[in-house]
Amino acid sequence: MHNLFGCLFLWGIVTTQVKAQTYNFPESIKHTMIAELTSPDSLVFYQCHVESATQELKTSGGQTLQTAPQKYSITEKIIVYLTDSVYRAKYFVSSMVILPNRRFSGLKIKERKYWNFKLVSEKTLNERDLKILGAIQLKGKEPTEYDFAITKYNTNQVIIKKTKEFKQLVIEGDYILSKIIFDPKRIESKID
Repeated sequence: MHNLFGCLFLWGIVTTQVKAQTYNFPESIKHTMIAELTSPDSLVFYQCHVESATQELKTSGGQTLQTAPQKYSITEKIIVYLTDSVYRAKYFVSSMVILPNRRFSGLKIKERKYWNFKLVSEKTLNERDLKILGAIQLKGKEPTEYDFAITKYNTNQVIIKKTKEFKQLVIEGDYILSKIIFDPKRIESKID
């Protein structure tokens, strides 16, 4: 975590909203997709990672069942909008938890309605968030053909998509964008 966010810490954490016209991305991330976003375009970050979890099921008869812990594929989506010179983001999560998740690489072609993404949260992005979104693109590496299905061995990938342009990246480490961007206390404690 220190490698990716060490430089972000040195730049300082700014918690005000970022105006696109006045914000200059650092030279190190100037050529990332987030830095090149223009209004009224949007950028979509899909992230799939594997976590150990339990599921709770409620039957139509009112009985509650809980599964034993097992590994699930979690697929999340963050849409970054640039409107009125302000960066905003919406965070969604999919109900698809199949492992191995062979559908994730299909996101680069077209998102499917049955993946059931549900809006969880939205916020105005600050300078720190923008730097993280740029840094995650630089941190990732191009996947091999063995990486396309999300398995317990290949557990963290990001697809960054803008209309027909996309990048699918394998991310080493536990960099989960939803936790970093939408729960800043979690990552700030790791930076210190």
